[in-house]
Amino acid sequence: MENKWKVKVYVQHGYFEYEVSSVEKAMAHGEAIMSNQVYRHVTPDNEVEFLKVYKVKVSGPGLETEYPDKFCRT
Repeated sequence: MENKWKVKVYVQHGYFEYEVSSVEKAMAHGEAIMSNQVYRHVTPDNEVEFLKVYKVKVSGPGLETEYPDKFCRT
């Protein structure tokens, strides 16, 4: 069974998700989307929508960290 990584792109009204075949691709997609803060989505009518991005999540195997962090509200 081949490993898959999922990219979730959060926009104002929900999120879009898709799978990629490597952790490197998943991280590159997430970084590119967040650096532009725009997600391009092709509608069923074959129109391209450009949507403002609020956050991106990547999930899949091998994403553990040596440096766990903690969020603190200010």
